[in-house]
Amino acid sequence: MDKNLLKQNITNAFDNFKAEIKKHTDINQKRNDGGWSIGEIGDHIIKSTNSHWGATKKTDRPYDKYEKEIKELFLNFEMKFPAAPQLQPQMKNYTVADLFSSIDINLKDIIQVIDTDDLTEICTDTQLPVWGTLTKFEWLTLIENHIIRHTHQINKFI
Repeated sequence: MDKNLLKQNITNAFDNFKAEIKKHTDINQKRNDGGWSIGEIGDHIIKSTNSHWGATKKTDRPYDKYEKEIKELFLNFEMKFPAAPQLQPQMKNYTVADLFSSIDINLKDIIQVIDTDDLTEICTDTQLPVWGTLTKFEWLTLIENHIIRHTHQINKFI
């Protein structure tokens, strides 16, 4: 596992997400289909990029067992997924400055996790459908690809 590459990829995902948001003058405008505004997408990303995954334990399984599946799922832009209730955005007006402040805090926390934690450990407090528990590395893979997915969504925003 190349932690420097992981940090670079996640930083790029966050930077590209922010760059895409900057292209829009009204981040609170609802989509034509009634979907989330860009501000709401930003809030969803903030909620879903929290790096506090709770208890962990050592595992004998490969730390990257679900990496390929995570990427394939999140980068399939034809599929749509409902967000978990705790990841639903607040229905309010957002500012770019507030979103970016929270996004930057999350990125800083994630970089610290990469620098200091054992990314091969399983996070035992959260079970996902299909995969069950993920390693910290797999959570980081999910975060990176989830951001890429929503960057694509903002790019296609109408």
